[in-house]
Amino acid sequence: MKKCLVGVLAAVVAAGCVSLYHSGSWRDYESPLIISHRGSRGEYEDNAAEGFAKCLKNGIRGFETDIRITKDDELVIMHDSNVARTTTGSGDVHNMTLAEITSLTLKRSGDHVPSLAKLLSVFKGRSDVRLELEMKESTEKLGKERGELYCRKLHDQAVAAMKPGTYIFTSFNEDTLRTMKALFPDAPIGLIRGKPCTREYVDTAIALGCEGIAPILAGTTSEAMDYAHEKGLLVTLWMVQNYRDYAASLALKADFNTSDWPMKLKKSISKKKKLVCLDLDATLCEHRMPPPPENFAALNRLEKQFKCVMVAAGNAQRVYKQMGNYPIDIVANYGMQETKVINGKFTVVKAVTNTVDRAFFREKTDYLRKKYGYTEYFGEPLEFHPSGMVTFGLLGTTPPQEKKLAFDPDRKKRRAMYKEVCEIFKDYSVFIGGSTSFDFAGKQYNKYDAALDYARRHGYKEDEVVFIGDDFGDGGGDSHVRIKGMDYIEITDYRKFPEAVSILLNQ
Repeated sequence: MKKCLVGVLAAVVAAGCVSLYHSGSWRDYESPLIISHRGSRGEYEDNAAEGFAKCLKNGIRGFETDIRITKDDELVIMHDSNVARTTTGSGDVHNMTLAEITSLTLKRSGDHVPSLAKLLSVFKGRSDVRLELEMKESTEKLGKERGELYCRKLHDQAVAAMKPGTYIFTSFNEDTLRTMKALFPDAPIGLIRGKPCTREYVDTAIALGCEGIAPILAGTTSEAMDYAHEKGLLVTLWMVQNYRDYAASLALKADFNTSDWPMKLKKSISKKKKLVCLDLDATLCEHRMPPPPENFAALNRLEKQFKCVMVAAGNAQRVYKQMGNYPIDIVANYGMQETKVINGKFTVVKAVTNTVDRAFFREKTDYLRKKYGYTEYFGEPLEFHPSGMVTFGLLGTTPPQEKKLAFDPDRKKRRAMYKEVCEIFKDYSVFIGGSTSFDFAGKQYNKYDAALDYARRHGYKEDEVVFIGDDFGDGGGDSHVRIKGMDYIEITDYRKFPEAVSILLNQ
């Protein structure tokens, strides 16, 4: 793994600089390098030559495509075994000639289906690209003679058009990789799987003679990635569609990221971020606990490069105390409170005061407790905040910490109730908050609008803002950030906060 590229180049890209050095190799671009999936199938068209050319023109240097063999033993660019999904025609590739297939047009763009030769002409002679040539055919199914012909033709065309080190032959089919390696021992190959990276996966790839693997991003761990890199493999993660995914891949030290939206992704990660908005519980620390020293250290590093603000669900005074009186601006109660530390003094600069119908809340939450079996609780059944926000803790207001943490860590219990809670409290914004509760706020209050309001009042544009939180799923306290399209980094384990925010930090 090229740690200097991950550390220095990724930080340069994340900071929005345009002074990346290019010595003529894809290795000199940002790492993880963005791989355009089927020629930017989300932004242009599935495997259209023009899509590859447009990505190249717009600064994308990594590409992935799919190769099949026709009835007359020629090679064509086509993902599916049948042409019907993407083209104006119908029929299986194996039953059609190259001329028949390349005469078809793609449904969205009207481009003709390209042959392998046509696609390779887009990259001919370049040394600053990486092309993943996915072998869709199983040589076992094709038979020995035709399987070898398929590999020979692909290899020879790639060698003729591409410079060494700019391409790799990949496949889900282990038999095809073995055939290619048997025919051409020096051919670079990579094993794809629709599964996370594991030690078994890595060992299989090494046994095949691979130089790379392509596991899915979801479920892949740092430990498995470290093992892959220890074995000398380059790792392509897929799919990486947005800023959040890219941050996760960077924390995992990926070499390449495959995306359906490469140009959009590149623009998102290249835009300079100036304002960092942070959630607290489960992002920087355990619920209602102080952040660990290493997370404070990471926060200090963030504050040296960016303006940082806490955007929290809880009360500002509680957040300030939980942070050990850390001097940071706090936007609390989903935007109903704002505080600053001025001359060393905790100062409230905004405090919305709304009244709520307490009898209505008591009646409806009593009904929910009885229906779902949460009639035993600690402390008070509800917490009425001065701002008008209401917290409905299923275990009450003062449950023991160990009971809180064990109650609903995957939020399944509260998600099972969420639809009904929203229907009952239809005049409020309803959030699955904390570790045991629901939060209710006025319709206009949520973390997206709170962050955006703070940003605008302090002179920042939305694309200069990044939100760091842990609960972006529907009903989650951070959900509006995702739904309304603000760039964000998802924290899946607060103990890995420093790794997760490495996309923003110079190493």
